[in-house]
Amino acid sequence: MYNRIYNLFFVLTASFALFAITGCSLMTPAPGDSADSEAGYTDVAHPFTDVPVPSGFNADRSKSFIYESGSGAIKVGRLYYSGWHNPQEVVNYYHNAMINKGWKMVNAMEHDGMILNYQKKTRVCTIIITDTFLKTYLEIQVGPK
Repeated sequence: MYNRIYNLFFVLTASFALFAITGCSLMTPAPGDSADSEAGYTDVAHPFTDVPVPSGFNADRSKSFIYESGSGAIKVGRLYYSGWHNPQEVVNYYHNAMINKGWKMVNAMEHDGMILNYQKKTRVCTIIITDTFLKTYLEIQVGPK
């Protein structure tokens, strides 16, 4: 019994160590990818095509909410993602990627994670980055100004 527990502990520890070593490499694009992929984009916060999402993050559609008026003039969204990235690397990613997509940073606050606020002429976007021992979570809120 003791050997089984020891073996399980060893396998879990080795798996975690391997993940920790290779996990952040997911944010590095593969050679030959498109221009957006070279910037680390693999997704956008659909239907907000100017709000990038780092590679390796998966949408949580069960928690996400999007409202779009019939004319398409108004779009509001609260989108949730999770992935296996260092939270500070995600913050650095957004500092660059949002500016490249035409957003202007309004402010950044650190409290139980990081809150990044951006704006464009008619819209605002808040990105909340939190992490646990195993995952990093993104909450992206987009709406009119």
